[in-house]
Amino acid sequence: MMPGVTRKTSEMAVWLRQLARCYGIEPFYQDGTDSPHTVPASTLQSLLSCMGVHVSDLSDVKKALKEAKLDRWRRIVEDVLVVHPSKTQQAFSVVLPIGEHSLEQVQLEWVFENERFKKRTFRCGGDKGKVVGTKSIDGVRHVRMSLHYPRAMVLGYYRLTIKVHLGSGVIAGKAFVIVSPRQCYRSSRPRRSWGLTVQLYGLRSQRNWGMGDLNDLQTVVKWAGETLQAGTVGVSPIHAPTPGVISPYSPSSRLFLNPLYLNIERIPEFQNAPALQKRVGSKAFQAELGRLRQSSLIDYEKVTAMKWPIFEALFKKFQQHHGTSKTQRARAFGRYIQKEGMFLERFSVFQALTEYFGTSAWEGWPEEFQNPHSVQVERFRIGHKNRIRFFQYLQWQCEEQLQGIKRTARRFQMPLGLNLDLPVGIHPYGADAWMFHQELAVGFSIGAPPDWFNRHGQNWGLVAPLPTKMRANHYQFFIETIRHNMRHGGVLRIDHALGLFRLFVIPEGGSGKDGAYLRFPVDELLAMVALESVRNRVVVVGEDLGTVTPIIKKRLAKAGILSYRVLLFEKKAKGAFRSPGQYPENALVSATTHDLPTLHGFWLGRDIEVKTQIGFYPSSKDAESEWKQRARDRVALMKALNKETLLPLQGSQHLPVPFSKEFCQAVYAYLARTPSRILIIPLEDLLGEVETPNFPGIPGSAYPSWRRKIHRDIEGLTRDGHVPQFSKVINRERLAHSRSR
Repeated sequence: MMPGVTRKTSEMAVWLRQLARCYGIEPFYQDGTDSPHTVPASTLQSLLSCMGVHVSDLSDVKKALKEAKLDRWRRIVEDVLVVHPSKTQQAFSVVLPIGEHSLEQVQLEWVFENERFKKRTFRCGGDKGKVVGTKSIDGVRHVRMSLHYPRAMVLGYYRLTIKVHLGSGVIAGKAFVIVSPRQCYRSSRPRRSWGLTVQLYGLRSQRNWGMGDLNDLQTVVKWAGETLQAGTVGVSPIHAPTPGVISPYSPSSRLFLNPLYLNIERIPEFQNAPALQKRVGSKAFQAELGRLRQSSLIDYEKVTAMKWPIFEALFKKFQQHHGTSKTQRARAFGRYIQKEGMFLERFSVFQALTEYFGTSAWEGWPEEFQNPHSVQVERFRIGHKNRIRFFQYLQWQCEEQLQGIKRTARRFQMPLGLNLDLPVGIHPYGADAWMFHQELAVGFSIGAPPDWFNRHGQNWGLVAPLPTKMRANHYQFFIETIRHNMRHGGVLRIDHALGLFRLFVIPEGGSGKDGAYLRFPVDELLAMVALESVRNRVVVVGEDLGTVTPIIKKRLAKAGILSYRVLLFEKKAKGAFRSPGQYPENALVSATTHDLPTLHGFWLGRDIEVKTQIGFYPSSKDAESEWKQRARDRVALMKALNKETLLPLQGSQHLPVPFSKEFCQAVYAYLARTPSRILIIPLEDLLGEVETPNFPGIPGSAYPSWRRKIHRDIEGLTRDGHVPQFSKVINRERLAHSRSR
């Protein structure tokens, strides 16, 4: 390459990186092996293009960089403003392009409109405001001035409109204002709670249809509250699935729910349909249900084949009795549709279109159907009203049954109710991606940079949001997502809470080495999370495992978001496990997670066995090294338990005891002594299960992630005398160590 070309390319790279930073794209990063990376220019350009910034040569980049730096001076007001209630009056800034006018010639009018459309109007002359800066742009004088918010603003969202009267002309600007508490909601009763967590699909019962359903969840909630005196029941994500994808962390929509979790027998239309009951009660039907129940793995296709025709029949019956009438049930359905509004309608249109085209891969649909706002989509909606109503009906039934579970939790005095889980992203071929594609980075997926276990990084196949587009659309999608996931429970776990600060995004067809970190306006996101948390009285937990920096952990804590602490990771520099007193108060603690081995599996090294069987390790030495580390961890855990006099030594400290119910109880008693606000016990650990629900990075052909059922049915589990005894130990430890603080 000629020297001149090399210098020009190098200069282009320098300017391009500056431009990328202006849009929140980090041009450099350090991966999980502490190796430095420079983001390829092609990745930077593609990301910028997604944001509407198209640059192909040096002159384009320089021009775009100049515009980006001047952007804050070209806007009358910022797109989004955050304010926290305060005793003192607070201010925001506006930019007035007054040119040759004097401030005495400028008149300002600004209007705050709340969510109920109530307005407060303020006016003043330009000479009454406080000037905080000036700048000349293309020969036009711009003045930055501060104006005051109204006093005693109520928590909520506001539309701010500003009009600048310059002589005979008027210039207007608009902003979205978030009036937010400084911290998320904190439940004070009880201060230290505990609960179970279940993979709902994996619950086994004598009456479900081959996978756990909402009736099973209600049974667990009643049992946990009434018998165990637990404060919460956690549940894996139950969102609407992407066709052909079984992972609950790759949903089609985080706004709506998976109807396969419906308990059919509790739907009113079924209770009033003798013919349908006879069909379901037939020997052939029950025999097939029996086979599905007895299977150790879930056959999602067969469960769907059994449930879906019944759903169709139930909706038909609803239409016959309530479709054109004004019965109480018809009015209730109408209220639900009205409350959910356009989001439910668009989701249901997407479901109908998926049926119509035979695929949810909407980018492959005819172009006129790829935009939810198109004329062709509107015609489809009008022409398929009954089918769209069917999908609305299913969501209504999900809502009804979840509200019933919420009432059960209250009836049995479970203070935190359901502990729900919000995945970090959505599937690119899902309903949310279609509805909100204007806010997404088309051609990019969320993932993780290279680390010691994944030298090429990870690509999770989830669509990446664009902070600039989210902000420009006043976070409509983000707010609705948080709202929908807070209305049924008392705790919300945000998966990969690092995503509130930054996400690692990978271009289509690339590996983790081609990715880049995309920064997000964290102050604004945390303000909305806190606002919705306080409004809904929901405690927020941020999954902050992995390479989350101390600064980010501190920022989450400041926002009142509980940390997520896992015993298997809570070790000191020399390998000893942290003592209970060294855990933070504002945290949720557990021994393990759905992505890690169960406690029993950890003790046996089941995860190492699986990785060895599929050739995961580069060499036998790597596997041997992990076995040695596991042996050291077992000894370290034994020592920690014995230090707390929870498990007396049996023989040598270097020969750990076999796994048992008593050992599992000792581990969770250890965690019950922590000052952390919430202790979670996975049902798999309570039952001594060896296999984990999910094995990340392992193909489905090698390990059945998200398909395993627990080995016991919940009817037998709720009659087991061991579990209440276990819960007494946990409750005693939580109470005793709460008093000792």
